[in-house]
Amino acid sequence: MSVKIKYYGVRGSLPVSGADYSMFGGNTTCCYLEAGDTRIVVDAGTGIRILGLDLMKSDLPKTGGRMHMLFTHSHWDHIQGFPFFIPAFLPNVELQVYGETKKVPGLDGNDETWDIERILKMQQHFIYFPVGTKYMSSNKTYHDITPESRFDLGGVHVSCCALHHPNSTLAFRFDCDGKSFVFSTDVEHNDDMIERLAKFAAGADVLAYDCQYTTAEYTAGKIGWGHSTYESGIQICKKGAVKNLHMIHHDPLHHDKTLLQIENDAQKLFATAKMIPEGFEFSL
Repeated sequence: MSVKIKYYGVRGSLPVSGADYSMFGGNTTCCYLEAGDTRIVVDAGTGIRILGLDLMKSDLPKTGGRMHMLFTHSHWDHIQGFPFFIPAFLPNVELQVYGETKKVPGLDGNDETWDIERILKMQQHFIYFPVGTKYMSSNKTYHDITPESRFDLGGVHVSCCALHHPNSTLAFRFDCDGKSFVFSTDVEHNDDMIERLAKFAAGADVLAYDCQYTTAEYTAGKIGWGHSTYESGIQICKKGAVKNLHMIHHDPLHHDKTLLQIENDAQKLFATAKMIPEGFEFSL
């Protein structure tokens, strides 16, 4: 069974628009996988709105069906498109939602427990947004996952891995019929992180990796911001014998010309490195 993969959002931190971003796009993180009848969405950045419009052109509105939505973490650029995901408003759609439960400091100084259901509901609290999740008529089931989680989604085996990022995030590995795709956004590299990701991604066909900064930018003031560089992604690929590097989570300050130059520099070190544009699709 082949897996079709399409990037609907590849921008990091916040969406951007304009002529300088026309080649690589301005929507924030969203990736879609389809294997037979299995539909998997990774993150709900602003790119998920376009995914929803595409799905509305398919047989989904008539036939309905199950869809799995996995969240790497809940920072705004990874959840802000969820209220605009039209399939979530269809009563014949079954939406299985997966995310980590976090302990966060409350306003009174005491820790509060926020699971993915609460996170999405609070984003659409009336004080922030006029339409609450209760008006999204899909049949939603919420699942707590951890870095140790391993589970199967319709023939696709999913593994999780903890990443170094403020309040932590998850990488996902998708294995299906001998093919592997690893999605690792929002991660800050260090020696331990590079070793662990090389092991997690070992032998994968593709690693999609947070390449938000150049090394010069990173060392000039971005250390501790939770993001990485293409050089670190290349290290992981070489250590883990990963075939292809997909560079994602583009800095909102990086115009098309900048990203093309970074791609050129990366390919001198790793020939199969590719700067991913919004809308890029491929199959495994």
